[in-house]
Amino acid sequence: MEPGYKYAEVYIDIRSLSVDHPFDYIIPHAMLDSIRTGSVVIVPVSNRKEIGYVVRVKDKSRVSAGALKEIAGLTGISPVFDEQMLELAMWMSRYYVQPLTGVLRLFLPPGRKNKRTLQKKGKGYKYRTMIEIDRNAYGRAADDPGWKRSKAQKRILDRLSQSGSGMMERAMLLKASSSSAGSIKKLIEKRLIRQNKRRVRRDFRYGGLPGSGGTDITMNQYQRKCIDLVRSSLESRESRKFLIQGVTGSGKTEIYMNICKKVIASGRRALILVPEISLTPQLFSRFEKMFGREVAVYHSHMSDGERFDRWMEILEGEVGLVIGTRSALFTPLKDIGIIIIDEEHDPSYKEGSMVRYNTRDVAARLSEIKNIPLIMGSATPSVSTRYMVENKKDCTLMRVPVRARSSKKVERQVVDLRSIDRKKEDEFITPVLHKAIREELEKDNKVIIFINRRGFSNFVVCRGCGNVPRCPACELSYNYHRDSGKLICHHCGREEKYTGVCKQCQTANLFLAGSGIQRVEEKIRTRFRDVPIYRMDSDITKKKKSHQEIIGGFSAPGRAIMIGTQMITKGLDIEDVTLVGVINCDGMFSLPDYHMNERAYQLITQVAGRAGRKDKEGRVIIQTYRPDAGVIIHLMDEDYEKFYMEELENRRELSYPPFSNLVNIIISGHNASAVEDGAKKVLDKINKDIKINIDMLGPAPAPFYKINKFYRWHILLKTKEIDSLTAELGESLKSHRKNKDIRLIIDVDPEWIL
Repeated sequence: MEPGYKYAEVYIDIRSLSVDHPFDYIIPHAMLDSIRTGSVVIVPVSNRKEIGYVVRVKDKSRVSAGALKEIAGLTGISPVFDEQMLELAMWMSRYYVQPLTGVLRLFLPPGRKNKRTLQKKGKGYKYRTMIEIDRNAYGRAADDPGWKRSKAQKRILDRLSQSGSGMMERAMLLKASSSSAGSIKKLIEKRLIRQNKRRVRRDFRYGGLPGSGGTDITMNQYQRKCIDLVRSSLESRESRKFLIQGVTGSGKTEIYMNICKKVIASGRRALILVPEISLTPQLFSRFEKMFGREVAVYHSHMSDGERFDRWMEILEGEVGLVIGTRSALFTPLKDIGIIIIDEEHDPSYKEGSMVRYNTRDVAARLSEIKNIPLIMGSATPSVSTRYMVENKKDCTLMRVPVRARSSKKVERQVVDLRSIDRKKEDEFITPVLHKAIREELEKDNKVIIFINRRGFSNFVVCRGCGNVPRCPACELSYNYHRDSGKLICHHCGREEKYTGVCKQCQTANLFLAGSGIQRVEEKIRTRFRDVPIYRMDSDITKKKKSHQEIIGGFSAPGRAIMIGTQMITKGLDIEDVTLVGVINCDGMFSLPDYHMNERAYQLITQVAGRAGRKDKEGRVIIQTYRPDAGVIIHLMDEDYEKFYMEELENRRELSYPPFSNLVNIIISGHNASAVEDGAKKVLDKINKDIKINIDMLGPAPAPFYKINKFYRWHILLKTKEIDSLTAELGESLKSHRKNKDIRLIIDVDPEWIL
């Protein structure tokens, strides 16, 4: 090769573990100054062109010169990762047994995750054509007695000269001046005006929401201690993990705000992660009061264009603080000083698609790479996180056992649904709950009703023949949604129009069994006709900013009722909420997953914490068929410590996390026998290749055996040597990744085993 040439190690964007290694390419002289770690390039592969990611630039290559090809071109985006984020991506690739290229896609700007848009330079920006007056030329022309102009040209010039900036958007100017494009063209030829394109930033902000707490925050002793401990780590720039275990309403947000203020004052930046989009409006409102336009929101309910502009602003250093969901962790936030994970226990932090990463664990690894503190906050920490901070030297547990703005105890009451007379009483809105709702509304207070089920009914059954309509793709019962008049599968999203006629016996004898949120909403609207009633679930919040509209309406002064699923269990900080009703929590105990007691305890504790947030007394009513269950007893005693110790011992006995790591290998496909055969072959391969000590369950049909036409088997592995296991699995299962008859999913540290 000629002297002066440099080479790039490039990972090619092909979804296969078998090519999960870099290829050397020659960097053309014209691109030497443009290509570095993180550059996204176009490279020749056989007879086609592919997207690639540069992970290293070097002076020599071990590949012979004749076998090397040149990089064909650059994409239209800046480098999407640096050496530190590349280190994070490589760790994720190893730990979650995924091709590195699949992980690197997480770092791409929004709207750039496919080859077609990556190769279009400038794609993603939004531009407007602007017309600007040349005031000097206009002044000289106006002084010329021989200047001739049409009436349309005069109107255009008058409009521009009267505007403060001397500039208007072209389409707006034409409309305002009642002129044609020809008039603008003639003025451009006379050099009296200029036409240019200007990039438009698509802003996304929440407005008009109440945010309790202002910029002057008075801290109690527990909050001050938390801040002092974190500040010490900030100053020494050490990677320490902090768990703030604070009761609901303990002022964790005030702690976050104070710490972020110190970080930003030092010239660094902050990242705050929340598990669900519904938590962003109120949190953003509070932080915006303190930090103004330095705060940016980043989540999937924004359009690609809005997220692209936020991503670019973050890359260009225009943002000091980012509030977002999982994907915000991969934004190019430079000189980050702190990562905060609110509601760290929430299973929504686990990604369920190709790269099944856990945001909490990835953030912990990033804090180690960047030598910055990580703060995790929760009233009900996950059992694994709590155990970790108690047993690792680089972790600190910080307790905040009191509410920040209220000293009043919340009254808790259990309604035993076994004692309900179904012929006379409503098991969903029981007499006890109905009376409590009425009493609080009469005091002009607000009520939250929690039910953990979407739709109108759990399932439909024919009274004549007993047939239950099922989704043909999943073989699971449909849920009926009254507002759309459809039967909907909550696993694959398939829909059918509800006719009321049984397809099996052709009689109109269908019965809507069980209760979903829509049925509860209907019952409450019937009983409280003159009260504003709001509903929040994933069916009704698909529209952009719908969370803000619902919370804004519910927060308005006066009595109101909010009915919701899991998304209302956390984050809502509305002082007039004095009653929380839990319709039926028993469904949470029924799934075959070792997490279920923990999930139930966390959900009910979180939603109970919405009541009595400030000066008003609060109460919680829990309706259940299992009032003697251990989880319910611990809930009534408000004793997380007893629940934690009991759950820990149960897991120790069965060697479940945190005493081991789990890997769930899911084998799926359209042919049932091929899937079963594939699962057995995967088992044989694991037995042959894995050398470390593991416990293995299966293969067996998954609890949800068929989803969206895919039959599913799984194998569950337990190990105390997770890094060794994932490394060996990556090598062992490469051949099965190429099997077209089955799909293989490796889920490391699964949040659900279903």
